[in-house]
Amino acid sequence: MSPSDFDIELKDLYEKSVGQLMTDYFDAAAFEALYHHLCSKSELIKAEHVISKQVLHSLLSAQQTIEGRASYMPAARQHLEMARKFASLLGLIAIGEDCNDRVPGVPRII
Repeated sequence: MSPSDFDIELKDLYEKSVGQLMTDYFDAAAFEALYHHLCSKSELIKAEHVISKQVLHSLLSAQQTIEGRASYMPAARQHLEMARKFASLLGLIAIGEDCNDRVPGVPRII
């Protein structure tokens, strides 16, 4: 099974987080679970040249839905940093890195 194949677990995590937020219920634990699953997936796809549309859609939707709901939902507003984490992960995947390649507070030596 290729890392870019359809991921049923990702679909379920997406529905529990983004799907719930679209009905105006913010579940921070569900978003954390989605983020951690996508981080694990980023390790598998970092050497791939093609990235699943499902992964891209999950990252973009999570970020955009949190930011969109933040204007009128206090729970989403309190978790705007989570939207930034999804955007950052998308950027890392785009340059062939994963969550563990960057350690906060440690300078990168190239």
